[in-house]
Amino acid sequence: MTEPATSPGRQSILLRRLLFLVFAYAGLAYGGSLLEYTLFNLTGKSIVTPERHYTTITKDELVAEFQRCGGPLFGATGQTTAPNEPMLARCGRYWPFYRHTIELPANPLIPGAFVVTPQESPEARDARESFMSHVSIINGGFALVAALVVGITLMGVYRFVVQKDEEAGYRLTFKAFVSSFLMLAAYTGLMLFVDPTFSMGW
Repeated sequence: MTEPATSPGRQSILLRRLLFLVFAYAGLAYGGSLLEYTLFNLTGKSIVTPERHYTTITKDELVAEFQRCGGPLFGATGQTTAPNEPMLARCGRYWPFYRHTIELPANPLIPGAFVVTPQESPEARDARESFMSHVSIINGGFALVAALVVGITLMGVYRFVVQKDEEAGYRLTFKAFVSSFLMLAAYTGLMLFVDPTFSMGW
């Protein structure tokens, strides 16, 4: 006699597969988003196509962009720019808060944008370089952690879908799911402590 479709065994299998999808999605979403965000901070570049491009921008236009974002845009803390040099600025940090990116001339009104001028004092330069070094180390370390979380998630998906080893795939994606939350909590807490502009731009 075959089991009814609503038997406890069938329900358990369906629940496990649903949880697998949730764990895999969270691992890829959080891990991939933080990986992209940390690489943006390290390089000033993004895989996301800018929503708008400005060759020049007035203060009123910049204020309008802040209002459209719902808060200040921010630049890459690991890079310096010259005045009016093209740079990327983000609205929102990482998933699920990220909304869009724009390209505009470098402007000191953008939090996290280090616009270097000849008038910069030696003390200000030393403080900036020290800060950039610290945040770059943090971003580099968490980029590796995020890549590891994505890798574990993909391995779990491979085991579950391709090799049909549902138990191993479920365990791997669950570990990636938990790791992604711990990773984001640790990164957010550390950056709130280190970077005075990190509380902006959410």
